[in-house]
Amino acid sequence: MTFQDVETARKTYLEKFQKGLFITIGLVVLAGTSLFIFGPFLALPMAVMAISIGVIVTVFMTNKEKVAYRKAYKGYFVEQNLKKIFSNLLYDHQKGFSPNVIRESGMMRLANKFSSNDTVIAKYKNIAFAQADVHIIQTHTDDKGNTYDTTLFKGRYMMFEFPKKFEYRLEVVGKKFRLYQVPGKLKNRKMRKLETESTDFNHNFRIYGDDGFESFYLLAPDVIARIEDIALRYDYKLLLGFYDNKLIVALDDGKDAFEPAKFTRPIDEKVESKKVSEDIKVITDFVDVILGR
Repeated sequence: MTFQDVETARKTYLEKFQKGLFITIGLVVLAGTSLFIFGPFLALPMAVMAISIGVIVTVFMTNKEKVAYRKAYKGYFVEQNLKKIFSNLLYDHQKGFSPNVIRESGMMRLANKFSSNDTVIAKYKNIAFAQADVHIIQTHTDDKGNTYDTTLFKGRYMMFEFPKKFEYRLEVVGKKFRLYQVPGKLKNRKMRKLETESTDFNHNFRIYGDDGFESFYLLAPDVIARIEDIALRYDYKLLLGFYDNKLIVALDDGKDAFEPAKFTRPIDEKVESKKVSEDIKVITDFVDVILGR
């Protein structure tokens, strides 16, 4: 995969999109003539119908080219940059985590809509990890039958594995993280609320652990400072879970990682490479910053 392959795919997508746009404009113009035939009462509904048909036709016409462009972009910009940083890489931009992956930790609530993509499985500094974009939506229907979607989580879900197993369980929840499932009677989450010696940290996070001594060992002053540093970047919409040999990270940053550039203008290779590198750094930060590796 080369940069030229990406640009060729983008141009093909744009050309097909423009053809669909011309069809839409033609339908609207045709609907506009109805103003002189049927009057304003029928002209507006016909114009709306023409636009709707045009959009459907455009989406149908360009789907193949859209998929080809995304594949080319992800192959050149994303996969090649991932290979520069990580070892043992498995990357699939279409596949994601299943809801069971999220449910297994017991830390997050789910809703009635779930989607996930951009799975990255690899090693960084000899630490194995898996991460994917996750989108959790709650659908509501009002008394009139109107349906509304509310986004509850949009961001990354990451799992890091370590050679050494944690003896106890610890969960650190940023003050603006919305989907945390407070420990209840689950067998693997019999924990109590804890506080550190840092008043600021206690204000910015909720802390749960099943052993106070081990939790305070994990939350040494330097670790607290590093967690504060990284959580501040994401407005405290962050959840950390230490248990077994895992660090679980849920990051509700409102973004989809590794998304392609807009197809409507030429791609700036340097800009896109920098953008992808910043998305990769979100992963490495949790090893470099929080774990101090």
